[in-house]
Amino acid sequence: MSFREKNAWIAVVTTLVIWTVYFWQVGNAALSGTLDGDAIFWLFVWCLSISIAIMLPVNIAAAILARQNMDAPPDEREREIDARANRIGLILLEWLMVAVILSSGLIADFAREVYAADPAGATAIILINLMLFALAFSALTREIIQIVHFRMLD
Repeated sequence: MSFREKNAWIAVVTTLVIWTVYFWQVGNAALSGTLDGDAIFWLFVWCLSISIAIMLPVNIAAAILARQNMDAPPDEREREIDARANRIGLILLEWLMVAVILSSGLIADFAREVYAADPAGATAIILINLMLFALAFSALTREIIQIVHFRMLD
């Protein structure tokens, strides 16, 4: 297994575990009318920090244990896989961002109804987290596509 495939597996598992918890909590808070911008900000900081604290040492350990070079330039096969995954991931990101933009009116209406005290703040928090979800989902999809291609082309 190449280092890039190991890196993709580590990213997929870490993303699924940590960011599923994050988006689950944010989604529950938004739908229940209990959004707290400060709490969500610090939850984001914690999730990002935990992701880095897990992915960096695990990638280093995987490279050391397999005696692989983390800085090795990608070969032609890896460049092709990366290009395919990037193309699909970017197309997905574009469509998800368009969906977020098109849903902004519905989100603003929801925020006015559920968060009457601060609908603008709630709208901003929800939209930012939907954009963050689009980024995370696109990156996760990209990594999964890489894994599938590595497995299919072996």
